[in-house]
Amino acid sequence: MPTLDLRFPGVLNSREMLVAEAIHARAWHAIGDDLGLVGDEAEQAKARLGGIVVRLLANGPRSMGDLTTAAIQTFREANPTGVTGR
Repeated sequence: MPTLDLRFPGVLNSREMLVAEAIHARAWHAIGDDLGLVGDEAEQAKARLGGIVVRLLANGPRSMGDLTTAAIQTFREANPTGVTGR
């Protein structure tokens, strides 16, 4: 018996959340040291990166490597001048 697709746009299932967490961790590891942020600024940057990761996942299936690269690139493009630590 076929099951209904009860997906809602922009809502991730538990498997997708695990993938999102892994992508977020990889991307943050790649860019976190470059930012030189601590405390609230670092938390805000992590939250912004999380939003980027969720939007990328919602756009359809891609490899983790592609999604991580896209998240890093999107974050860096959206990062205002003067926020980086270098």
